[in-house]
Amino acid sequence: MGKRLLLDCTLRDGGYINDWEFGHDNMVSIFEHVVGSGVDCIEIGYLNGSSSFNPDRSVMPDTASVQRIFGQLDRKNTMVLGMIDFETCDLKNLQPCAESFLDGIRVTFKKDRLVPAMAFCREVKALGYKVFFQLASITGYSDEELLEVSRLTNDVKPYALSIVDTYGLMEPEELKHVAGILDAGLDPDITLGFHAHNNLQLGYINTATVLALETERDLLVDGSLYGMGKSAGNAPLELVALYMNEHCGKRYEITRMQEAIVTSVMDFQRITPWGYQLTYYIAAANRVHPNYVRYLMDERTLPVTVINEILQRIPDDQKLEKNRQLIEQLYADWRKEACDDAERIVKEDYET
Repeated sequence: MGKRLLLDCTLRDGGYINDWEFGHDNMVSIFEHVVGSGVDCIEIGYLNGSSSFNPDRSVMPDTASVQRIFGQLDRKNTMVLGMIDFETCDLKNLQPCAESFLDGIRVTFKKDRLVPAMAFCREVKALGYKVFFQLASITGYSDEELLEVSRLTNDVKPYALSIVDTYGLMEPEELKHVAGILDAGLDPDITLGFHAHNNLQLGYINTATVLALETERDLLVDGSLYGMGKSAGNAPLELVALYMNEHCGKRYEITRMQEAIVTSVMDFQRITPWGYQLTYYIAAANRVHPNYVRYLMDERTLPVTVINEILQRIPDDQKLEKNRQLIEQLYADWRKEACDDAERIVKEDYET
C-alpha cells in the first residue's frame, strides 16, 4: 500500500464562512495547532492577484505575502500549500519556490478550462513548486473524459491530482468508480487526492472510502477543522485524523486539532453556522446547483414537492450551472400550468 496523507484546508475552504477574515492571531494559531498535530499538508489560503495584502485575511496577492504572514512560523515536517483558482493569479505573482514559504500550489479549474489550466500548471511546476491539479465538479466528467484527463496529467506530471466533489453529490460506489478510472490511468508516482463536501452527509464516509482503496499509489485526503467550509461544509479534519490513526497507522495528535477548534473556530461557527442544511440536501438529491434551490425556496410559497418537480425539469447540461434566467422561466412555466389546471377544475365543477 502507498502512503496515506492528510491535508488541512481550514484557512482556505473555511474562509468561505468569514470572507477569509480569520484575524492574524487566529491564522497563526490554526497554523501552529494543525502543524503541531502532525498533518502531512496544510493549505494556508488563496493566492489571488486582485486582492490586497491584509495580515488578517487568508487571501493573499502573491507568494511574498505568504512569507510576511507565516514566514517566521515553524512548519516542522508539514508541506505548506496555497491554492489558485485558475486565472485569478498571474505567474508574475509567484516567486521561485526556493525563495517562497510555500512548498506547493494547488490549482483548481473546471472542465472547460482543463487544457489552459494544465499549461499554467506546467509553468508553476517550472518555478520549482509541487503542483496539485484540483478537478472541480468531478461529477461533470464522463469516463472517457477522465481517461483523457489521465493522459494530459501524465504529460505534465504534477505531484497530485485530486477529485473534488464540489456539490457533494457523490456516493461511495460512484466515488470508487471515478477513483478506479484515475488510479488505472495515472502514472504510479502521481498522488491521487480527494476533497469532499457534506451536502449529503457523506463527506466523512467518502473520505474513508478513498483511504480504503486497495492501491499502491499514495493517497491524499482533505479535511477542515470542525468541517468548516462553504455551504454544508467539509469532511471534519479531526474525524478523518481519528480514522487514519485507527486504520492507516498514523499518529496525528487529535488534541491539538481539538484545541484549535475551541480557540479559533467555534466563534465563527456561532456567528455563521455551516453544516447539513435542507437547501444543500435538496440540491444534491436532484444533482443541481444550490442556487436553483435557493431561488425556489425564496418564494416561500412552494411546497417541497413542487420544488423537486421544477428542479427535475432542468436540462442535464444546465444542472450544475447558475442560470438564473432558466430557473425563472421554469418557475413561470409551472405557475402558468398551475393556473391553467385551476381554471380547468373550476370550469369542470361548474359544468357538472
